[in-house]
Amino acid sequence: MKHEIGIRIRELREKNGYTREELAEYMEMSDKFIYDIESGKKGFSATTLLRFRKAFQVSCDYILLGYGEEVF
Repeated sequence: MKHEIGIRIRELREKNGYTREELAEYMEMSDKFIYDIESGKKGFSATTLLRFRKAFQVSCDYILLGYGEEVF
């Protein structure tokens, strides 16, 4: 499951034109942590989920499950 979420996050990041470093700066976290999430090595907290939602303007359901409202 972490792997699928990580792939979705990477796709959303690329679709929104962020480099990993830019997204990390926007979200106030390290680019290594973003990489670990995208590669499925690490999970993340609800607070981080909300930061992704804000950065990508998508629903939490879409980030976690791949369906639901893609546009927040």
